[in-house]
Amino acid sequence: METPIARAEGCLHRNFSALTVDDVYEIAKLIGTDVERIIDGCGKDCAAGLVPKIVKVLELLENFASRNHAHKAREEELLKTFETMQLQQKKRAGKEGDEANDANEMRQLQQKEQQWRQRCEQLEAQVQHLQEDREELQSRLEGSHAQEDRAQRQEREVMLKLKEVVDKQRDELRAKGQEITTISKEAEALQEQLERFMKMNAELRHKQNVLQAQLKSTVERKADIEADLKEKTKEIENLQTQMDKTNSNSPSSSSLMARESKKKTTVDQKDPDRPCFTKKEVRDIIFERNELKTNLFLVQEELNYYQREILNEERCPGFLLEAVGSAIKKRRKLIKAKMLGIGVNDYSSSDEEERGSLFGPTRVDGSEVDGADKPAESRIRNLFGFLTRSSGNGRSSAHTSNSASSWEILGDSETADEKGTAAPEDSKPLTGACVFDAGAITAYVYAYVYVYVYAHVFCLYGISLCRSFTDLCSLLKERVKHFGGANGRNVI
Repeated sequence: METPIARAEGCLHRNFSALTVDDVYEIAKLIGTDVERIIDGCGKDCAAGLVPKIVKVLELLENFASRNHAHKAREEELLKTFETMQLQQKKRAGKEGDEANDANEMRQLQQKEQQWRQRCEQLEAQVQHLQEDREELQSRLEGSHAQEDRAQRQEREVMLKLKEVVDKQRDELRAKGQEITTISKEAEALQEQLERFMKMNAELRHKQNVLQAQLKSTVERKADIEADLKEKTKEIENLQTQMDKTNSNSPSSSSLMARESKKKTTVDQKDPDRPCFTKKEVRDIIFERNELKTNLFLVQEELNYYQREILNEERCPGFLLEAVGSAIKKRRKLIKAKMLGIGVNDYSSSDEEERGSLFGPTRVDGSEVDGADKPAESRIRNLFGFLTRSSGNGRSSAHTSNSASSWEILGDSETADEKGTAAPEDSKPLTGACVFDAGAITAYVYAYVYVYVYAHVFCLYGISLCRSFTDLCSLLKERVKHFGGANGRNVI
């Protein structure tokens, strides 16, 4: 609920026309409380002249509010009477308007009846005209209906025929589609079978090449055995003739023959062209050489396959290959000079000739490994081809420089003399024939194989597997020492 103070303040904000006597009383209460506060605060004297004026104003305001209330009541009564008078006038005017409206409506209805009659007459005339037109059109349609039926029948027949043709073609297309799918599946199966046959053909070619290499080695071995058999038969015949002579001759002749044989043996020991190896050793060396040839051929076949992959992948950068090539050129001179038995200074002239053949075909024992189907020359073969060339050139130079002399086995005294001499190998070339033994040949071929294998690993998988080329050379030296140190000598 509202407090009296709030109600009095609300009366102050009202309009003068809406002000009532009660509102004046509320305002008087509010002013009285304010005057009491002033008297309490300042005393009676300060509010003595103000109170009668305030009372007079409030009385005038009360009279004004009472008069205003009376005037409002009078106005409301007048408004009510005016509204009642207006309602009565409207009722009277409505009655008069209804009578006039009825007359007007009758007139309008009569006019509408006349209009409808005229409209009906017009419509009847139109209906008659339309009936006549309909009769004419029916007569025309009866004549053209037969022609339309014939045309429709023909069109239906044509449509049915076309539908049958379309159905047949659709069935044929489905059958053709199934045939195409079956043929495509057969073609895929034939393609897979062709790929399998190609793989089998490649494997068979590889096996054929291996068998050809083995056949060559067996043929060579057979020829060697036949030569040995011929020599043995000749020796047997000579021994038989000598036995016959000894049996026929006297004991004096036997003493002469013994002296002559002693002289021949002394002469043969001094002869540099005397046979150095026994037949069994030569046979073992040839057999081992043939086995190494076949192994080398297999390794080269695998390397050709990996070389093609390396060239396609291009994993080994060109600058690395150039660095490795420049590093091995220096080592190549020393190795080949030792293998050929010449000095490093003398080898500089022959090195220039081999630079031209650096990118030439790789040969094994003087014959090319690949025939007409040989792939493109790989970088590994270009880099490490000096080993293959050194094998062929070393053997050819050994045979051409000292064709009359054969291989010789160094005795213990000669090896002791070589150890006693402190002359460097690079500056002092070896005299006489090129000295090799079975261990040296084995070590040389194993060196060739290891260089190819480690070079492939080096170029294919990077420097992480083979830390540097010096590690590879040291490993190669250990392998060569292992296989070539049977007689206490280093080949490289």
